[in-house]
Amino acid sequence: MTKQEEDKYLEELKRSPLGIGSNEVYTNFLTDISNDLIKSFRDVIENETGSTSGDLKKSVVAFPSKNGFEIQAEYYYKFVDGGVSGVGEFSGAMSPIRSVVSNGAYSFKNLGVPQSMANSIREWSGASIEQSYAIGVNIKNYGIKPKNITDKVITDAVLERIAEDLATLTGLNIEARFNSAFDVN
Repeated sequence: MTKQEEDKYLEELKRSPLGIGSNEVYTNFLTDISNDLIKSFRDVIENETGSTSGDLKKSVVAFPSKNGFEIQAEYYYKFVDGGVSGVGEFSGAMSPIRSVVSNGAYSFKNLGVPQSMANSIREWSGASIEQSYAIGVNIKNYGIKPKNITDKVITDAVLERIAEDLATLTGLNIEARFNSAFDVN
C-alpha cells in the first residue's frame, strides 16, 4: 500500500464509526437520548394540556451536565405535573361546579392571585387583565389536576432501554435511574 493509499484509508476510517473516539460516541449517544426524551416530554405535554403551541411545551430543553444531561422546563412545570390542590372556598348557596382537586403534590393557600399569575393567564388566554384575575381565582379555588407528565415519559421501559443501550455502548452492566429534582413537600 502506498503512502497516499494509506492516508486515504486512514481518513476514511476516521470518518467511519470505528474512527470516532469513545468520548464522541458517548456524547452522540447522550444527545440522541436527550432529544428523544425532549420529544416525548413535548408530546405528552401537548396531549395532557391540549396545547399545541404552549410556552410550557416549548420550554422543555436539555442542558449538558458533568455525566449526562438535565432536562429543564418553565418553573410551573412541577405544578402541572404534580397538580395543585384547590382552596375550595364556596360562599353561601354556591356549590362547586366540578370537584376540587385534593390530591395535588402542592396546594394553594388562598384565593389571592399574584400579578405575575394574572399576567401569565392573560398572555396564554388573550383575556383582559380583569378576566385573567377571575380565571386565576377559579384556578386557585378548584386546583390543578395532576398530569403526571414525568411518570408518563420516564417509564421503567425507557430506563431499561437506556441501560441496555449504555451497556452495549460501554460493554458494562449499568443501572439507569431517574432522580426527580422536584421537592413534593
